[in-house]
Amino acid sequence: MRRVILALLATTGFVVIATATASAADLPRKPVYKAPPAPLAAIYDWTGFYIGGHLGGAWSSEEATLAGGGSSTGLDPSGFLAGGQFGFNWQNGNLVLGIEGDLSWTNADGSGTLAGNTIRSDHNWYATATGRIGYAWNNWLAYVKGGAAWMDADYSLVGVTASDSRTGWTVGTGLEWGIAPNWSAKVEYNYMDFGTDRFALPAATDIDTQIHAVKFGLNYRFAPWGGAISTRY
Repeated sequence: MRRVILALLATTGFVVIATATASAADLPRKPVYKAPPAPLAAIYDWTGFYIGGHLGGAWSSEEATLAGGGSSTGLDPSGFLAGGQFGFNWQNGNLVLGIEGDLSWTNADGSGTLAGNTIRSDHNWYATATGRIGYAWNNWLAYVKGGAAWMDADYSLVGVTASDSRTGWTVGTGLEWGIAPNWSAKVEYNYMDFGTDRFALPAATDIDTQIHAVKFGLNYRFAPWGGAISTRY
């Protein structure tokens, strides 16, 4: 009899413990609160009007040839340039589209010998009007550009000077870096081709000109069209 009672007590205790464990498992758990997600890295907004200035250098492949296939010589002006630019960008995701105009004063000059006489080339200024397309990431923008180009130059031979503003085309590429909410710095390369034009020097002379220019610039972007750093979540 004593053994039966002990067995019943042991069985009852086991059932009570099992029931309590099961009930505890069914109790509602306390909610777990997660920390809010960290914001993504700041994204620079390139949209907006801007204005700026630049410094740099230019070098040319320029050849003078007497009309009719006579004597020819390389002039190849090179020198310093400085100027300003203005434009507008529109950004959609990583794509940036824009337009830009710039004007650069230059002291690029060169000379050669044509039919025994010295011919001199002095470039006065360059200007471009271009469309731009670029790819933006973080506060960087890589872009290519292309459009129309103009230059003004003086050509002198045997005491006679001919001056003219010439029209051509340009392509270029650059990299721009957003250094502050409304400020950016850039480095840019431009190739400008003005083809061949004839000048009325003592002897009619054809001038064929291609120009390479490197510019280091600083731009200011106006509110409220953009330029501020924005944070996306």
